[in-house]
Amino acid sequence: MNALLSRWCNARYALLGALAVQYVLFQALTGVQYGDSPRNLHWGMVAWESPRFLIDAEDPYDRVNGFPPEPASLAPAGFARGRSGSLHPWWGPLYLILFGAVWHVSGSYGALQAIVPVAAGMVVILTYALGSRYIGPRGGLLAAALLALFPVFREHGPLSFVEPLSALVLTVALWAFVERRAWLAALCGALAMYGKIDLIMLYLGTAGLMWLLSLRSAQPLPLRYALLTLGVPALCLAPWIILIYGIVGRPTTVGGAPQIDVFLTIAPQMLEQMFTLPLPLAAATLALMAFPAILAVWHRAAGAATIMLAIWVALGVVVLLVYAALPGASNNPRIFIPALPALCILSAAGLFQVERRARFALLVTIFTIFAAVNGAGVVYQRLQAQVTATMMPVWSVVRDAPAGVILTDQYWHAALYARQPATWFEHDPVFQRNIMHDAANFRRYLEVAPIRYVALPRDPDAAAKRLAAPEARLYAALPIGRDLGWDAESLASADVRAYLDATFPKRVIGEYVIYIVER
Repeated sequence: MNALLSRWCNARYALLGALAVQYVLFQALTGVQYGDSPRNLHWGMVAWESPRFLIDAEDPYDRVNGFPPEPASLAPAGFARGRSGSLHPWWGPLYLILFGAVWHVSGSYGALQAIVPVAAGMVVILTYALGSRYIGPRGGLLAAALLALFPVFREHGPLSFVEPLSALVLTVALWAFVERRAWLAALCGALAMYGKIDLIMLYLGTAGLMWLLSLRSAQPLPLRYALLTLGVPALCLAPWIILIYGIVGRPTTVGGAPQIDVFLTIAPQMLEQMFTLPLPLAAATLALMAFPAILAVWHRAAGAATIMLAIWVALGVVVLLVYAALPGASNNPRIFIPALPALCILSAAGLFQVERRARFALLVTIFTIFAAVNGAGVVYQRLQAQVTATMMPVWSVVRDAPAGVILTDQYWHAALYARQPATWFEHDPVFQRNIMHDAANFRRYLEVAPIRYVALPRDPDAAAKRLAAPEARLYAALPIGRDLGWDAESLASADVRAYLDATFPKRVIGEYVIYIVER
């Protein structure tokens, strides 16, 4: 009996370790960074170099919307101002300081890019520990597996989006709260809110409602406990709120108040992106997770933590829905990641309330869907990593070149790895086409824009060939997964390339050519 128990424990910990370590291993093997992920790391470097960036200073590397052209009608979206915008309204200073500090101490991109993957693994382990505490080791392991393989978490785990960091700090804070570890809850609650402002709702809302509900129970939480766990974090956060939103006047949203038409557009997309499945399948998969979670709440299957977990998930949904209604919001549902540990623990608890054969069928269905989606996700990330890898020699060379603005479609990678200002035509495809596909406009643009380097694929047909590669074609044929976002059209027209070839010196670096704009 002891031997069987020992083998079960060893197998359990081996599986848990594999689930937790997958993110940092995938990052180390591929170096994948896309979307806002390289931007976040770059922001951390800027925050360390110039702490005022956290408050109101601009990012000297960020010229990603382009420079004002002549005539101005070439940039109809109106974003081309030749300077950066302010930090996103919901960002606090904590994570950027962490990124900057790790870079300052290590000087290693590997260490910098491992921060979030390590945190994601720690969230998996913490979910197992919290689940084991309230629903037993089997339930804890199931909760950890559900979280580790949940598509939106699995995708973001190897990257440098900060939501896994939020999930880590928030989970510690709320677990400490329910265990009546007042000072630990207060500390981690304050840290969570200094990471991203949306965690104000998740920490203070969950802990506050728990305290209010306890007043009706046989063992109410004392007022002193509420003052420590709620009042202390709120007081710690107050100076930042007053400075940023009161004195500096940073807006609380990107594009204004929530709008129903924005919500009706973005919310379905968010549900699809949660699982990278077509909407009907995404809704069905969410139902497979939500049904046992609701069952767990009904039966109080997670013991003393049930209500806390339910409130945590409910407020996570509220934050997600509000965000989906904000103009300028992304359709990426990663904002829900901080609430995923609670959902997965409740789902695991509820599954153990279901009859054995039904539980087996549900688990087979859920993990089959997760395996298919994550398999496609791994291919997607490999393809994106290949694009990043082809440009790394370019950034290595430009990093040691004289300072100057780089015109490149991989602008956040340029800012992060080359440590040079980068520019493009973000959010304005008409502006991009007007400049990159018209030699006369391009020549005039170089006359008014302080661009020193132009980075283009050496092969004009590189984009089309990349899409025609076997792995990319196989991925594009799948009915699931994210859109690669690749355009078969060349970045620059033939006449623009001919002008660059005839006018400026160039250097071929791997698969790319760098033109040096001499004035």
